[in-house]
Amino acid sequence: MKLENTGFVLEGGGMRGAYTAGVLDFLMRKNIRFPYVIGVSAGANNGANYVADQRERNKKVFVDMVNDERYLGLKNLIKDGNYFGMDFLFKKLPNEIVPFDYETFSSSPITFKVVVTNCKTAQTEYFDKDNYDPNFFGEYILRASSSIPVLTKPVKIKGEYYFDGGITDPIPLKKAIKDGYENNVLILTKHKGFRLKSKKSRIILKLLLRDYPQLTDTLKNRYKIYNECIEWIEKLEEEGDIFIFRPQSKLEIGGLESNPENLKKIYERGYEETKNSFTDFKKWNKNMVK
Repeated sequence: MKLENTGFVLEGGGMRGAYTAGVLDFLMRKNIRFPYVIGVSAGANNGANYVADQRERNKKVFVDMVNDERYLGLKNLIKDGNYFGMDFLFKKLPNEIVPFDYETFSSSPITFKVVVTNCKTAQTEYFDKDNYDPNFFGEYILRASSSIPVLTKPVKIKGEYYFDGGITDPIPLKKAIKDGYENNVLILTKHKGFRLKSKKSRIILKLLLRDYPQLTDTLKNRYKIYNECIEWIEKLEEEGDIFIFRPQSKLEIGGLESNPENLKKIYERGYEETKNSFTDFKKWNKNMVK
């Protein structure tokens, strides 16, 4: 089923991306194809595999490979300043261990955009796959969108440094609408009603990000950015303007989860909950195309 004129928006969430992987597995089995995909962080990485038509790769990356000590952990942080093994994830995995189909990704007619945050300006930027070599896009742009302040180093792209797009645009629905897609399907990694809580500014954050004062200020207000976005999205959902695949209850894992059994359960939840809500999705889509 090809959904004409419908955007596909993928939230991040670190290892909660295992849930998104399950959602995408079911949708890809049903041959659901969107003409436009935009993703943040883990959502961007899941989205890249969707565009490359590699259904099983998301599970391999978010579940099966997590036991590898190079994937994440304090050893990585001490060794090269990245809690997540960024070279492992964005070089070794796609090029050697779980090959990424760069050719299919590059030739896909799907518009695919990735959200990043400019470290210096603390502004959101969007990168389109059609404007970059696919290898560069995978190694640098997807990596930048997944680079969490303090836990990972920023990524340099054409003279500018970037962090996770979720800092400034956690659920890029407004960008999808601006790009001409008024009908949108979202995958969220948090249950309905979830709100971020305010966190006190920490001295270590200011110290580690001292070169980016505007970014530090934005991080302090990230909870406001997220909560305002989700309140708007929930209103659109109630009005029937968008359709959301999301956890039906709280996911009992955090963004740094490293237990493969827990991640497998989350992946399976994503698959089963999508299967259970698929009839509602088809009804929504039928209404949208009238």
